[in-house]
Amino acid sequence: MVMRGEEFVMIETSERVAWLSILVNLVLVSIKTALAFLSGSIAVRADALHSLADVLSSIIIIIGIKISKRSSRAFPYGLYKVENLVALVTSVLIVFAGYEIIKKVFDSRQSIPTDIPLTCAGIIGTIIIAWLFSRYELKVGLQTKSPSLIADSRHILTDVLSSVVILAAMVGSAIGFALDRYAAVVVVLFIGRAAIRIFLDSVRVLLDASLDFDTLSKIRDLVLADARVLEINGIWGRNAGRYKFVELDISLHVQELQKGHRISEELENRIKLAIPEVDRVLIHYQPRTKKHLVYGIPLAEDKKTISDHFGEAPFFRLCCLENSGGGVVNEQVLVNPYCKESKAKGIKVAKWLLENNMDILLTHQDQSGKGPGFVLGDGGAEILLTSEVDSNKAIAAVQEEMRHVTFPVKE
Repeated sequence: MVMRGEEFVMIETSERVAWLSILVNLVLVSIKTALAFLSGSIAVRADALHSLADVLSSIIIIIGIKISKRSSRAFPYGLYKVENLVALVTSVLIVFAGYEIIKKVFDSRQSIPTDIPLTCAGIIGTIIIAWLFSRYELKVGLQTKSPSLIADSRHILTDVLSSVVILAAMVGSAIGFALDRYAAVVVVLFIGRAAIRIFLDSVRVLLDASLDFDTLSKIRDLVLADARVLEINGIWGRNAGRYKFVELDISLHVQELQKGHRISEELENRIKLAIPEVDRVLIHYQPRTKKHLVYGIPLAEDKKTISDHFGEAPFFRLCCLENSGGGVVNEQVLVNPYCKESKAKGIKVAKWLLENNMDILLTHQDQSGKGPGFVLGDGGAEILLTSEVDSNKAIAAVQEEMRHVTFPVKE
């Protein structure tokens, strides 16, 4: 599987932060173990075991990140969802952490701890370390779109909250008030909220739930902004780890297979550039025959004679004909807004005609191989040469032709 450069950077950053998480948690385990022996507190000892569980969680994250970027014959699309499985496991660990907090706070058999001032100072130090690293890990997780890092940052917050509960218990023991039960309620609420969020996010991805509405809307706007796209018949997307997969069914103005393929590649690159976490874009494109065709004719000053110029033509006649039979639906004569331009007037006129839904240009000059011709071709418009001088006669000739042939132009 070929990865873009920014993807390698994101993965390397995720791995580096995950290793740093292990180091930070080992430091916390060491400090809490020392405080447990110093104070004789069962709660601090349990909190040290809680931090040890965080170390195991971080190791699981390292495994998930390394496995997720691999692909094989059995898993040709990669193992991106391993990260979501890791996040799911982390949510379960958070639940167990909450259970341990409840159990140790309401354990009436706990002995009164000693060396409370020094123990409280040590606990405050672990709270500061854990909170600062949790904020850093969350920031990196959001930047790299890593669900496992985001989950681990929230897990570390439960470590902070459990330490706060223990700190409250230590202070309460020192002044003779039992505040543990009240603090436990607050902690459990935070733990439950974090666990549910991580669990639901992971399950949504594992069950291939659709992308969020904002992402789909952004993709839809990007695609429809291309004048060569007639409409979007369907748009689907799903998450896998930190990556997104998108599938589109669109109708194009162009009819040539080669042009359609080129347009789909351009749209794919545009989507990936706008939304870096999109890994794959699968685009299905199909033709559709128009019921009506809009013919554009450059006109001279008399608004009747076909002009020998394109960009400098003062007027353009737009005539909408039925694709089957050639009957006139409507027509109008528009002033060329770019005929006085000094540079790139032909290209500007071509874009303007496409904005006015022109399908076929009737002209004396062959614009193929020129700037306007490329613009019209990319926009799905055709160029039809005529020898007629009078625009009415040119339209009449087209109508006669259409009575016998239906032009295969896409809608």
